[in-house]
Parts: sequence; C-alpha cells; structure tokens
Amino acid sequence: MNSIQARVAQTLERGVQIDLSTALCKRYLRRHANLKTSVVVLYVDIDGSTNMTLSMPSGTLATILQLFSQEMSLVVANYGGYVLKYVGDAVIALFPAEHDKKQACQSALECGRTMLEVVDRCINPVFRQRGYAELRVKISMDFGEVLVLLYGKSLENSHIDIIGSSISMAAKMLAIVPTGRIIMGQSVRDNLPEEISKTFVQFDVDESMWSYVDQNKKRYRLYITIPDSTRER
Repeated sequence: MNSIQARVAQTLERGVQIDLSTALCKRYLRRHANLKTSVVVLYVDIDGSTNMTLSMPSGTLATILQLFSQEMSLVVANYGGYVLKYVGDAVIALFPAEHDKKQACQSALECGRTMLEVVDRCINPVFRQRGYAELRVKISMDFGEVLVLLYGKSLENSHIDIIGSSISMAAKMLAIVPTGRIIMGQSVRDNLPEEISKTFVQFDVDESMWSYVDQNKKRYRLYITIPDSTRER
C-alpha cells in the first residue's frame, strides 16, 4: 500500500504515470468480433463528481480523474481483466468468462474489493494531506453473454464494442448502489462460492427504480455488500 500511496502522490505532482490505453481489451475483443462471448462487466464510478466539476479548477479535476483511472486500471490488470473504456468519471472493465465463469466472477469481485481498499487506504490519505476532498466510489458488476460488435469492415481500424444485458444492467445498478458498496446481479452471485456469496445480502429496491426481469420473467435479483464487509479483510 505504501508504494501505491507514493505513486498517487507522484501523480498529483507530475501527472499520470502510465498509458491509459484500452488496446489490450480491443485486441481481446477482435478475437471475438461479431460473435457472442461470456464476460463479467464491472463499473467503478466516482460518486459526486458533478460537484467536483463545479468546484475544482479544470486542471486539478483532470489530474484527479486521470489518477483515479490510473489506479483502477492497475487493479483491473492485476486481476486478469481488461479496461473496456473510460467514460467521464467511470472505468468499465471486462473479465473474460468463456472458459471459467466462476473464476471470472471471483476475480471481478476481488478486483472490486481491492478498488475500494485502494481508494480508502491509498488515495484518500494522500488527498487529505494535500487538502483535496476524499473520493467516494461505488461499484457494480454483472455476468452474462455479450455480442462483440465490429462497427466497420476493418478488423484492425474499425470501432469495436460490446452490447448485451450484462453491460446494461451493470450501468443501471450504479444509479441505486450506495457509496462505498459493491452491487452485483444474481448471475454473479450464483457463480460465487457460498463462503463468498454470504458476504452479500439481497438488495430490495422499489419496482419503480428496478423492474428488470431475468430469462424466466422473474424480477432480476440484486445483491449488495454487507456494510463495512470490504474493510474487514
């Protein structure tokens, strides 16, 4: 953790330390162009970024967003995932699951827990020292089959992306998950060992906020970390 704090401090002073590229993810996706494949989709998002946008000088805000994206990207890589894209204050990652969906779900969850730990123990202490407001983040994830869509004829140069319910669900979960927590769809929880899944509880949401259904036309269940469970490790 000390080395991460040092890199955070260095980034605030000198700028981003790594190339925030999605090239590796694009290479992975091109191997599945116009085909369906199974992935775990993970979103990590800064809560309250609108206030940051209004209250911070543009240069400072850019550095903070770059730093956040840098540290989250490094965590993703450490757990065998790929960064799909950077969208404003969010990082979207993929964990390939075509060969071992249970391992992919576990890797994504461990990645999410480590992300919260990095923010809490590495980024925020440095921010407090420098007089910056602490970051508050939230994480969502879902598992399922996606279509890898190539937008053009050139495999190397055309835009490539994924579409499917798992990426849509994970995005929509961000609107209802409390700060500092991890939320997951039932498809992720169903693929976790019991000793891990019991650290989550079903998240009851009003139907006006969550009305999505599963393949059996039943309401798609959501699960959320028990308060402070990510900090008890």
